[in-house]
Amino acid sequence: MFSLVVLMILGCLSQEAWSCTCGPRHPQSVFCDSPVVFRGKFIGQKDCAEREHWTEFEVKATKIIKAPKEFDDIQFVYSPKMESLCGYQHPSSNKSEEFLVAGSIVDEKVYINSCSFVVPWATLTLGQKRGFLQVYAKHCDCQVKQCFSVPCAVDSPLQCLWTDPLMRRKSVYASHQATTWACVNKGDNMCIWNSLKSRTYANSNATAQ
Repeated sequence: MFSLVVLMILGCLSQEAWSCTCGPRHPQSVFCDSPVVFRGKFIGQKDCAEREHWTEFEVKATKIIKAPKEFDDIQFVYSPKMESLCGYQHPSSNKSEEFLVAGSIVDEKVYINSCSFVVPWATLTLGQKRGFLQVYAKHCDCQVKQCFSVPCAVDSPLQCLWTDPLMRRKSVYASHQATTWACVNKGDNMCIWNSLKSRTYANSNATAQ
């Protein structure tokens, strides 16, 4: 992910056109691979004064879920301005709407692009909210392996096979494994799919609202 953003920066500075192709990722992979994950609101945007052809989004982070210690108060995120350079285009003008934002860090700033996982918080299932808030962080030693065509198999006992992409649905993020399962380490260096639905969570839904 870091190398992609660096390439994008170089592309912006040279004003060369890049095409942007995004592959699906399980939400657990999104969390574990992203240096910064937070819940927040987009309250404004303007041209970036420090770097030409970039947009500065002003955000109000309501909960920092994952970030280095120095990012305890995220106020801005940055993205290339042009869509051809994978620039992020914020879809909502509602400044009170909360989003789950997973971003990268470059030059001590938080960056997002059109491939970043930036989705309205309200559209996540309770299982996905529980994953981001409580579960995924504990199991980043596990790896979700994507399966796009059969046959496919895991290469390690620390992998879980993600078969949602085989269903060819419009959004794999709305499919069964992406919405209700997490790849968890059950001990003895063995990772398996486990339901994000549980009695414990049913009694603590308030933490995921």
